[in-house]
Amino acid sequence: MFKKSLAAIAVLGTAAGFACAADVTLYGIVDEGFLFNQTKVEEHDGTTEKTNSFGLESGVSSGSRFGLKGTEDLGNGLKVGFKLENAFSADDGTLGGDRLFNREASLTVSGAFGALSMGRMGGVGSSAGVDSVYGTADAFDGGDNAILGLAISSRMDNMVQYQTPVFAVLQGTFQYSFKGNNVKDEDAVPYDPATGREGSAATDRYASAALNGNFGPLQTVLAYEFFNYASNNGTVRYDVEDGQIVYLGGNYDCGFAKTFLMAQYFKDIDSDQLAAAENGIFAGTYEGYGVHLGTQFAALGGDWTFGGYYVDGNTVEKDAANERDLTYYGIGAKYEYALSKRTSLYTGAGYGKTTLDAATAADKDTVEKVTQYYVGLTHRF
Repeated sequence: MFKKSLAAIAVLGTAAGFACAADVTLYGIVDEGFLFNQTKVEEHDGTTEKTNSFGLESGVSSGSRFGLKGTEDLGNGLKVGFKLENAFSADDGTLGGDRLFNREASLTVSGAFGALSMGRMGGVGSSAGVDSVYGTADAFDGGDNAILGLAISSRMDNMVQYQTPVFAVLQGTFQYSFKGNNVKDEDAVPYDPATGREGSAATDRYASAALNGNFGPLQTVLAYEFFNYASNNGTVRYDVEDGQIVYLGGNYDCGFAKTFLMAQYFKDIDSDQLAAAENGIFAGTYEGYGVHLGTQFAALGGDWTFGGYYVDGNTVEKDAANERDLTYYGIGAKYEYALSKRTSLYTGAGYGKTTLDAATAADKDTVEKVTQYYVGLTHRF
């Protein structure tokens, strides 16, 4: 009997060792909300178009997602970890994006030297992945639905990322993508950077660096992003200026409230990277600056978030007859009430306005106004 007990203990101990060696977690967020959005566009020719939409939407407060993550202890202070995460629409069950793991697919080796990661991840200014910039200096962590305005990056394929250990109060993050997007666009004209050879001038590449500081109640970030746009499809050279964004900001927790402040300078940024100009009517390349001021505090049994955004920029098209100024301002407010540690109710509202100067004296300014209201439920597992 005693020998059988020892054998059982040995088996349980071995199984426990395997469990500790490879720890895998299934996690996710399911977010459903009712969203009302009104968009009013005043065109340069004086015509006005207004669109109202209301419906059940997924990811109104937090993007609905599911994922797998795990780590294995290799000994001697070394660990290997992975993260596979995909977005989905909770209102209809469809997968998000055009790939199985569109949010992140990464493999990481970490130890006393820091952490080295490879795969598909978010840039330091994307409000995804390490989230160095927006997670530190934006009260809404990347805007509130349609309210943002600022220049922002995205997730990148073929990324190599190195994150240093924490030195005193500072930690650095460095990234390089050999090819930002591997998904081919069959309809692209004259060519699609996604079809170019990885690491070559025929495809978009990306590099970044961020320095985060933890000074107790004060968190800071200084970051730089470089967008090496495709300039050669194999036969033709293109006059393409590479994009750049510089960020400086942080947040301060005074006990009863947390205040966020961020400033950015951007140059030669495509309109799809500038939230104020994402609408096709503002297509072009821009330079300028943006600022954000926000706060978070607890009141009436829940958590409140307020934030304001301002952007001042201009077009830098090489063939443009006249430089055109763009301005944006937006404000957002959100209230979240926790029903449990995993489930919360939320509601919010916001307003944003983008103005692009007229190209000629005969035209009028192009103006887009966006108003939003929402209410919903978030559950984390």
